[in-house]
Amino acid sequence: MKDIPRIYLSFLGLGTKNENTGEYDYRPTIYELNGRKSKQTKFVQVAELEILGSSRFDNIIIVATQKSYDTHFKNNLKHQLMELGAKNITHIIISEDMSAKGQWEWFEKILDYIDYGTSLSVDLTHGYRSIPIVFSAAITFLQKSRNIKIEAVYYGAYDKNRELAPIIDMKEFFMINEWAEAVSRLVEDADARKLAEVAERTPAYQVQELNEEEMIQAFEALTGAIRNVDINNVSYETEKTLTFIRQKEDGATGTSKILLKLLKDKFAPLATSDPLSGYYDGTYFSLQLEIIGLLLEHRLFMQAYTAMRELVGSIGMIPIEGAKFNNAKGRGYRSIYAEVFVKMFQYEKCQWKFDGKAGEAKDKLLPFYDQLVETGIEAKLRSFSKTLADYRNGFDHAWTMKAKAFSDIEEKGQEIYQKLREIVQLLHKKQLLR
Repeated sequence: MKDIPRIYLSFLGLGTKNENTGEYDYRPTIYELNGRKSKQTKFVQVAELEILGSSRFDNIIIVATQKSYDTHFKNNLKHQLMELGAKNITHIIISEDMSAKGQWEWFEKILDYIDYGTSLSVDLTHGYRSIPIVFSAAITFLQKSRNIKIEAVYYGAYDKNRELAPIIDMKEFFMINEWAEAVSRLVEDADARKLAEVAERTPAYQVQELNEEEMIQAFEALTGAIRNVDINNVSYETEKTLTFIRQKEDGATGTSKILLKLLKDKFAPLATSDPLSGYYDGTYFSLQLEIIGLLLEHRLFMQAYTAMRELVGSIGMIPIEGAKFNNAKGRGYRSIYAEVFVKMFQYEKCQWKFDGKAGEAKDKLLPFYDQLVETGIEAKLRSFSKTLADYRNGFDHAWTMKAKAFSDIEEKGQEIYQKLREIVQLLHKKQLLR
């Protein structure tokens, strides 16, 4: 297996101006890192490589302006680094252009020297004006675009009134970007995998309330139910997760409190104020609509079309005595009546062909069907049922029966969803729901 390249990257500024001589320089001090002290030096880079060992890195990169290069690097810093045994010392000259365009050019120039998969140690102590800030903001980009592993982010806390200057590793703070992405994935894509991954590699004190195995397992179960269209278990998993969130909110720190509220607001609509009865009632249909809306929002279109078809089938369960979704007998009824009901709207009445048990189910559903005709609900259901079947079958067969996937999947999904909302409202209005 090829060794991972290790790079040490640092920035070199001018230092402090001597009012008497007019020259810029850094003041010598002793630095301390990981409990080890350096020799007295003007340059934090020399102290770090002395303590860490220059042979640890395959390449040492110093980013400087032409002025800081001429003042410090060419005849001083480079020589001291070579005395430490450092090899492959590279310098990058950047402009002094402080505009947004200039800042972007700084970053792109540095980017050329960092290969995919590199293990990167960065020192942000010195540097021309805002460039350390610019680069620290770009660290996340490097992690995502080039799979960079950030080994350390150093800052030398020099103070002229202190004999010893500590070097601080700020790497763990940069995990805040990872937490933000993890929560964004959870909220935007119903994907808890990133949250679990970040929690595994961050210290327990970071976002402590989310960084607990029980909480992460709850989110994994919830998002699994959503993505797997486990319609009848989403509410249960939501309520369980919200219970964990409520327990943690009171004592949460500022960062955790923000993230917990974001998650609570996102998933709260999937919980029900009243417990699910097991019947196909108003509470059940309201919840199904919330789940479908969430699936469409997350662009989980295959799951959304499946859920919409099943909601149509669920309407057919309303008149069936003893039909419940939470027991084996009720699920057995569904396999007959829901499927027949869906097909009753895919074809005109004159085209119906139901034999055997399907024919018996159709006869039992007819009085309810007639009620739907009288109330105008039948026409609304029929207006999209054939389209819904076509799109859902397209997903089922990976579009292999079509030249390509339909181009209006999102728009059509939203259109059918709105019609389903209208139908559920009409079922309430016409008192056809419990």
